[in-house]
Amino acid sequence: MPSSEPLATFERRPLASAPDGAARAELALKGRVYADVCPQLRDELTRAVEAGARELLIDATHLEQIDSAGLNEFVQLLRKLRPQGGKIVFFGLSPSIQRVFDITKLNRVMGVAASREDALGGLAS
Repeated sequence: MPSSEPLATFERRPLASAPDGAARAELALKGRVYADVCPQLRDELTRAVEAGARELLIDATHLEQIDSAGLNEFVQLLRKLRPQGGKIVFFGLSPSIQRVFDITKLNRVMGVAASREDALGGLAS
């Protein structure tokens, strides 16, 4: 019997603005981010940017899996944000997802931090 649980859920939370005035948002990912849910992820990321966010903190504490389509959503967003000085910093990656970031070298393109506090520090730098 198929589960009625969604594949993934996204919760956007506002954050205080950066010292330079850049708007920030936090997005908590939960579950499995596959191609099936990328339209919803894209919508959530777009809403954050349309609300003025230029710096995004991504809580991956409850992220179970992410495929290349899910990663691509963040890469495309970063391409849009970088010319405006924008940043994306992930925190709470499981060892298996951290390995995906290491293998794809996304840890060199996007910020990756162990904790939320470290991630906030990564946005500040």
